[in-house]
Amino acid sequence: MLKTYSLTNDTLLVSSESNIKNSSVVYVYGDEREYIESFEHKYNLKIGNILTFDDRVAYDTMVDRNDEKSLLVSFLFPEIHEGGHLENLTTSVIFLVLKNKLIIFTKQKLKFIPELLSNMVLRDVNNFMEEVLLKIMQKNFYVMLNELRGIKEKINDLDSEISTSGPLRPTFSDLLTLQKYMIALSTTYGANHKALDFIEKNFTTISDIDFTTKKIIDEIYDTSDTMDRIILGYSQYLDDLEDMIKNMISYQLNMIMKTLTEISIVLTIPAIIFGFWGINVDVPFEKSSYGVVAVLIIAVILSLICWFWLRRKKFL
Repeated sequence: MLKTYSLTNDTLLVSSESNIKNSSVVYVYGDEREYIESFEHKYNLKIGNILTFDDRVAYDTMVDRNDEKSLLVSFLFPEIHEGGHLENLTTSVIFLVLKNKLIIFTKQKLKFIPELLSNMVLRDVNNFMEEVLLKIMQKNFYVMLNELRGIKEKINDLDSEISTSGPLRPTFSDLLTLQKYMIALSTTYGANHKALDFIEKNFTTISDIDFTTKKIIDEIYDTSDTMDRIILGYSQYLDDLEDMIKNMISYQLNMIMKTLTEISIVLTIPAIIFGFWGINVDVPFEKSSYGVVAVLIIAVILSLICWFWLRRKKFL
């Protein structure tokens, strides 16, 4: 689908889809193969291929026959949701910066983009393409930071679950999910940092770009560095948490084996006694009507003695 926006004074307003040619910003998502192919043919780009990238970004500069410079830049947006596979945890966002026009491509609709574009007030109408791109990217990093904070809550919940119930099967599933998210997020942040370097290099060469736009670039860099540090800390914590779970499992397994060994040792005493009284020779209490009770009492007493001796020696 297509969503178009026209620049009126200093504000972006939603316009009719039939007015694509005169629109200042066009957001393309879903199955718009014909529209995408027109740009692929005109600029010799592989926009369709870039949209399938889930682990890297694309950026390039283009000069057409009229010596007009255009920019292509993409970044990755993480989509954290339950039950997602690794290949479905990120989506590419492509910006095509033309003369007086900005075109945005995504494989599926990202809600924050049309919400941000609607009634966006701009400071520099002469370079609105760069400003819109940076504001969308700034919003993207803000959304990613919120996602990262959500991961923190999940880690805290997992930590509490392990503390109360130990490493159960659902705990392993939660840990695997969080580690999967960490892979997607770390890949996204690393790739987006390269795209941000490209944007800074090209946008800051514009002589009349305003101070606010430069400030946005600096803020995005600060946010990116903050998220890099956070993701590194969370990943390390999850690795340590995994080691702790493994140690807890080993400890529980050792305790189970220890308990089984204790039971085997204690039950060996009655087995020996019953075997002794079962041999085909004269034995004590053979003629007594209370012989069975006596043998049972002897077996219990010796088993208890063995139990307390093991406890005293701290074998149990």
